[in-house]
Amino acid sequence: MQRIFTRILSTFLLLGFFIIGTTNIVAQNCNTPTNVSTTTISNFSATLNWDTDSSIDHYRLRYHEIGASSWMYNHNVPAGNFYNLTGLDTSVSYEWQLKSLCSAGNSPSSAWSVLQNFTTTNYPVDCNNTPNGIAWIDSCGNCVGGATGNLPCIGFTPTVSITLSSVECDSLTDFSFTFSQDPNEPDVASAFFTSDGGYFDFTGLSINDTVGSSINMIAGGQIPAHNITTTLLVDFIVNSDKISVKAIDDITGQLYSSFTIENTANGILIIINSLPDNNNVTQGNSQWVVLTGLFTNPGPGILTFTSTINSEIGDVDVQTFPFTIVC
Repeated sequence: MQRIFTRILSTFLLLGFFIIGTTNIVAQNCNTPTNVSTTTISNFSATLNWDTDSSIDHYRLRYHEIGASSWMYNHNVPAGNFYNLTGLDTSVSYEWQLKSLCSAGNSPSSAWSVLQNFTTTNYPVDCNNTPNGIAWIDSCGNCVGGATGNLPCIGFTPTVSITLSSVECDSLTDFSFTFSQDPNEPDVASAFFTSDGGYFDFTGLSINDTVGSSINMIAGGQIPAHNITTTLLVDFIVNSDKISVKAIDDITGQLYSSFTIENTANGILIIINSLPDNNNVTQGNSQWVVLTGLFTNPGPGILTFTSTINSEIGDVDVQTFPFTIVC
């Protein structure tokens, strides 16, 4: 009986060793990455390369500074034959290894590849943090050119015009102004329009009364979502000589912008402020604003309007527009 038991036990152990051995063979059935190399070494990155293997599901990467005791890992490097390793430090020597995984899980996997090492560079960087780059700071203070894809800004030369629907003395007239910029001009921070005569007639106005309209375009009309027509309404009445005007989007009914118009001792004043948009150059824009039946012409003579447009970087553009008022 003891001999039979010993034989059965020997058979079981032999079978167990066979199963374990077979499992180990399967576990090692994933090919170890070959022909590993490092190329395109820069200040902050390097490209890790190896031979393509169509049987691989994904890879596991480990790397560290030479001499460090612990590794950093990327457990899901996509199948392929290269990987861009980023976030490195300049003038540092690194070493790395790669292992193959033949399924979406963690096994079967290969042994680690042979060690590869490289040293990052210490090239001078441009304003875009690109080593040996050619980007530069333009006159608007922006990083442009090189790998940025940004064009340098151009001079601040807004185009402004002012029109009156009538130049008859002492009569109500429509007052309108247009304003436009080319792409890459500095953004506008504020605009002021003044006159040396005439006045706005606010008699009988109430909140939400219509006082005009506007058309606004961005990027020369190339961005349809930013081609906006608005109705100008009285937002609130500050006093008998000053009101706030709100521009309401004709499609959405949402507030688009607001500005103030007022009478002064010498004529009129319109103040428009632009909200910051996290950059100081424009894509190109144009605005046409008409205030309907609000402005009263002065007596006969020369009436002069002045526009003062300020950019976000300190430019000031001043233009004058004389009109001959007749009776």
